[in-house]
Amino acid sequence: MDLILNKIRSTTEYQEFLKIIQENIHTPGLGLPRSVRLPLVCALQGDIKRPIVLLTDRADHALSLFDELAFWAPESQRYLFSEPNPLFYEDAAWGNSTRRERLLTLTALSNYHLPFSDKPASPPIIVTSARAAMTRTIPRREFLKASKRLSLGQTIQPEALLHTWVELGYQAVDTVIEAGQFSRRGGILDIWVPAEPLPSRLDFFGDEIETIRRFDPASQRTVVKLEFILVTPAREFIVPEDSPFAHPQTGVPETSEFHIPLIHSNTASFLDYLPPRSLVLVDDLGMVESMVSEVEEQAVKFRQECIEERTLPADFPVPYISWSELFDNLQSQ
Repeated sequence: MDLILNKIRSTTEYQEFLKIIQENIHTPGLGLPRSVRLPLVCALQGDIKRPIVLLTDRADHALSLFDELAFWAPESQRYLFSEPNPLFYEDAAWGNSTRRERLLTLTALSNYHLPFSDKPASPPIIVTSARAAMTRTIPRREFLKASKRLSLGQTIQPEALLHTWVELGYQAVDTVIEAGQFSRRGGILDIWVPAEPLPSRLDFFGDEIETIRRFDPASQRTVVKLEFILVTPAREFIVPEDSPFAHPQTGVPETSEFHIPLIHSNTASFLDYLPPRSLVLVDDLGMVESMVSEVEEQAVKFRQECIEERTLPADFPVPYISWSELFDNLQSQ
């Protein structure tokens, strides 16, 4: 594996391409066979030290590329930015795995922007499909503003934390068993941040955080003690208590990802989270353009059907990024 990657790096063509990237020159196309594309991505990841996005046309192709990356770059930070199952304009919640995979990506990229967060030692490789990239998400500014670091010795009212976690989309439960949940037992708060492999437990002495530990939800045993945790949104939207989408009694949001364009009026895609000089590689531009056109055509037709059936307001905002916007965003990286 390393032998192959080093062979690629030693070629004149690779060195010329690397120079083009480092000078931030847009390249229309390389015409590489598919068998060479992932090894090239992995070689670049080790040389340019910045995030790489690999954009392909369909979800199954993205998943295949993501799985194959495990062979070429087993030690790298790899993320699959998934596309939701519901159609655009379909009033349905996203699946838990889709939600978590997308939030993992947003959290990894937010580390480049949060002043109190450590930048990744190894830049991530993100694989995504056209429809996943088109899907609107929470604006970067809102995501960063909502992300809070909780540290040992910090003074904060547990009730205030619970209130905030509800706004961020966390679900109150008796026992935390999956990502996106929290619970309280006296002075002990448990929370499972979607980007973390295990939930965390905060022990309070009054309003002071006395201990923070990561624990196994099955055995409830401590796995590791922590100095701090970063709590990020559990959904790709934030619903404050005074929002019309919040329940009048409980304040719990009666929403799903369907409401993202209603809650967050500013159009945003995950590409907005990329730090400057990130590298975006398109697997096949023609196929991606064709897929985007197909998705947009399907969405426009479905929207009209929903409006005629009166299941969708005529003024409902567009829940996706158009190809012209998406292409402009790609060009700006």
